[in-house]
Amino acid sequence: MEFKYIEELKNNGLSINDLPEDAQTGIDQLKNILKGLNMLEKSGKKPTQKTLRKIKAMDKWVCYEIYDHINETDSNSDDMPYEDEIDEIKDELIEETNDAIPIVEEKEGNSQNKLAFEIETEIKTIFDSGIKSMEIETIKLKAPKCYSLLFDTYDPESDNGINTTYYSLLENKNEGVFYINKK
Repeated sequence: MEFKYIEELKNNGLSINDLPEDAQTGIDQLKNILKGLNMLEKSGKKPTQKTLRKIKAMDKWVCYEIYDHINETDSNSDDMPYEDEIDEIKDELIEETNDAIPIVEEKEGNSQNKLAFEIETEIKTIFDSGIKSMEIETIKLKAPKCYSLLFDTYDPESDNGINTTYYSLLENKNEGVFYINKK
């Protein structure tokens, strides 16, 4: 899925860091939602039209924030679609995926999902063996399902990693290493 805000940034010679905080927050939310969409597509499914409409509305809101920034106005009087709407989109993506975990947010009951269980098991096995940090190439060898999920959802401008019910595998960008922690 292509977002209109990306086109607007390019057309106006802007980077995300040039934008006000509200627009940056909206972009971060869209990036997280995109990760969920990627997992959904990887499982061979497509989002519902209702979900797509909500995502487009969020993208449109970010574009209005960009226009306000460019024109030095504050005409986008609507508040950012926030917690309720964003959580609703995430919940819909999780329901639609049904056999994949989007890294948008951990939700109750995902451990029954086959891929979620396999990922949790890979991380647990590595943690139990005493390994607490790994580079991406080691993850590729020791935890191929985790590697595949990280590879498919990796965004150099965002925090990357996997959160499961009992473990986290999170990247420290400064070191280029992923750390495993038990919750």
